[in-house]
Amino acid sequence: MLKKIKFIISIICLFIIIFVLAFSKTISIAITQGLLICLNILIPSMFIFLIISEFFYRTNALNKILKPFNFLCEKLFKIDRKIGPILFFSLICGYPSGANLIENLVRENKISRKTANRMLYFCVNAGPSFLIGGVSIPLSNDITFGIILFISQVISFFIIGTFSSIGEKLEKITSYQKKHFSPYEALVSSVKNSIKNMAMICGFCLFFSAVINFVFTLNFFDINSHFYLKPLFAGFLEVTNGIINCMQIHNINTFLILTLITSFGGMCVYFQIVAIISKSKIPLKNFFLWRIFYCAVNITVATLLFTRFSVPISTFAQKLPKNKITLHSPIISISLIVLSIALLICEKKIIVKKFKRRYNK
Repeated sequence: MLKKIKFIISIICLFIIIFVLAFSKTISIAITQGLLICLNILIPSMFIFLIISEFFYRTNALNKILKPFNFLCEKLFKIDRKIGPILFFSLICGYPSGANLIENLVRENKISRKTANRMLYFCVNAGPSFLIGGVSIPLSNDITFGIILFISQVISFFIIGTFSSIGEKLEKITSYQKKHFSPYEALVSSVKNSIKNMAMICGFCLFFSAVINFVFTLNFFDINSHFYLKPLFAGFLEVTNGIINCMQIHNINTFLILTLITSFGGMCVYFQIVAIISKSKIPLKNFFLWRIFYCAVNITVATLLFTRFSVPISTFAQKLPKNKITLHSPIISISLIVLSIALLICEKKIIVKKFKRRYNK
C-alpha cells in the first residue's frame, strides 16, 4: 500500500513539473506580481512594526502599562496574567506573530499544548500596521477604514477569547522567568527574528500569488467574469491579493469582502501557522470552526462601526490599473532587504569570532 502511495505521489510530482514547464511564462508573470506585492505592500507596512513590537516585548518596556490588560485577560480568557504581554503583542503585531510567540511558550514548557491550541482561536488577526498601511491607505488614502477594521478585530479578539474559555480552568504558571535583554541585544534579536518572519511571510505570499495569478491569467472556470468571486477566491488563498482585487469594486460590498478576508487571513496564513507550530506539535483542533465564528463576529462588529461613523462609499472609489501595483516605492523595500542580509552576515561573523576566542582560551 505504501509503495502505491509513493508511486502516485511521484506521478503527481512529475505531472506538476511538466505543467510548470509548459506554462513557465505565465507562472513567471504570476511570481512577478507576488514580488511586487511583497516589495510594495507587505514589507513597507509590516517590517518596521514587527521590529518595534518585538523590541518592546523583549525589553519589558510596556509591562507596567499592560498590567490592566493582563488582569483583564486572566479574568476573561482564564490564562495566567503572565501571558498577558504575549496576548497583547499577538494582537498588535498581527499574523503570524501570535503563533510564533505561542510556539515559544510551548517549547519552553510555560503552557500546555491544549492552552496553546485555544490561544490560536483568537491570537490570529491582522495587525494595525497592515490594516492601515496595507489596506486602508492604498484603497482610500485615509486611515479611518483601517482603524475601524482594527477596532472590530480587537473586539472580536476579546469575544472569541471569552467564549473559548467557557468550561476551562485557569492554567497557572508557577515559574515564568523571562530572559533579560539589554537594549542592544533586544534590538539585534528583534531585527533578526523580524527578518526571518518577514522572509516566511513573503515566501508563502509568492507561492499563493503565483497560484492566484495563474488561475486569473488562464481564466479557469471563467473566473474573471465574476465580479465578486475574484477577490473572494484570491482572499481565501492570500489576503493581500484579495485586497488588490477589491480595488475594482466601488460599493458597500468592498467593505464586506475586505472585512471577511482580513479577519479570515487566508490559507497563506494558515500554512505559516502550521510551519511555525510544527516543531512543538501544537494541535489545530477546531481551528477553522473558531475562525468562522471569529469572521462572523468581526463582520458584525465592523458593519456596526462602519454604519455608526458613516464612512462614505466614495472612500473606496480609488481605482488602479488592472494588474499594476504602485502603492509604495520598491526602493525602500529593496534597501531593507540588503540591510537585513548585511545584519545577518555581521551577526554570523560576530558569533564565529566569539567562538574562536573561547576556543583559543
